[in-house]
Amino acid sequence: MDDEKKKKKGNKIDLNLLPSSMKERYAAMGILPKAQIPKSNVQVDVQRMKQKKIEKEQPIEQKLEGIEIKASEKKQLEKVFQMLKKKDVDYFDAKDVDKMLRFLGVSLTKSEIDLMLWEVDENLDGKVSWTEFLNMYKKCTIDKTGLEPKSLFHMIQFLMYLPPDRKDPKVTVEDTLELLYVRFGRQSLDSEIHAIFGDEEKNKDGEEKAISFSEYMEKINERAIQQRKLRKEEQKQQFQYFKKEKQIE
Repeated sequence: MDDEKKKKKGNKIDLNLLPSSMKERYAAMGILPKAQIPKSNVQVDVQRMKQKKIEKEQPIEQKLEGIEIKASEKKQLEKVFQMLKKKDVDYFDAKDVDKMLRFLGVSLTKSEIDLMLWEVDENLDGKVSWTEFLNMYKKCTIDKTGLEPKSLFHMIQFLMYLPPDRKDPKVTVEDTLELLYVRFGRQSLDSEIHAIFGDEEKNKDGEEKAISFSEYMEKINERAIQQRKLRKEEQKQQFQYFKKEKQIE
């Protein structure tokens, strides 16, 4: 009798050795306990996620009112606004943008320029006022999603770097230093310069590198692609985190 009991005991199936599909089915039936997944497997900044949710729920008008533009930034913004608009009005339109783009060596179609203005023209009158201009700048500088339209913003940013008396519309590292420092601080200054000018800040002849608006936009687009990939990876990690949190519950 004891031998028969031992034999039966020795033939007992180890449920933990079953295929995962069968394990899940047995777990649902209560035969196997659900696997406990450690929370630490996925690194997610929960506080940052909560802050993002709060910011998302906050009205855009309230956000813009709370944004302070530093004096040096505002001075450059006023300079660019004056460069774009005609002397006897307090706005600029598609013709003014087209004229500026041609000065920068870029030719766009009428529909492309209209789209640039539509992105910031809040009252849809075909004109960009100082308030709309300022709001556009604020929205783009606080955008962390990459979803805010920035066609006009990138042109404005380049013109902020460009000295007003320069006939050849190219910017150097020195032209960008003050504004980049004001916006990003010393800690991120080098990385911001690298994003705009690349690995080398000087040409082969030893002179300081100067880039055109087209070259500037190439770098901006390269960076946008990299940031999009990083955001996609972050979203993937967040999805995995919440999925595992749900399984634990």
